[in-house]
Amino acid sequence: MVALHRQTIHSAILSLALTSAVAGCSSDEGGTTPGVNPAVVGTWNATSFVVGPDDLIALGMGMSFVFNNDGTYSLNFTNDQGGLCDPGEVNCSDSGTYTASDTQILLDAGTVDSATLNYTISGSTMTVTATIDGSDITVVLDKA
Repeated sequence: MVALHRQTIHSAILSLALTSAVAGCSSDEGGTTPGVNPAVVGTWNATSFVVGPDDLIALGMGMSFVFNNDGTYSLNFTNDQGGLCDPGEVNCSDSGTYTASDTQILLDAGTVDSATLNYTISGSTMTVTATIDGSDITVVLDKA
């Protein structure tokens, strides 16, 4: 199995989550913050996370993203199969800010954890691609 480093994976996954940090509040009418594509807002559960020859989800790992309309996100891993959590931990989470265009999500812009993810949405399925430590990854997520 390809071993991925936590910082690098978080950066790539965070990029997957959405584009740069956004200042401001959402509208009183429940609209999204400028810079947030409404199509990505919601809870997304991974059905596949392929890195190298391995599908970490098929190996028993769980991963979910929650993208809020205010430009914040949370990312959760269960039964870590890729070395994404700290040593000795099998469950972990991360959170931060994001922005999303029609094709890219930028996570935690301007920080050491900044990451850019390319994505497409078809129906209720989001497919994310990125390169981490020289390895191409593809993550398929279904909207909850």
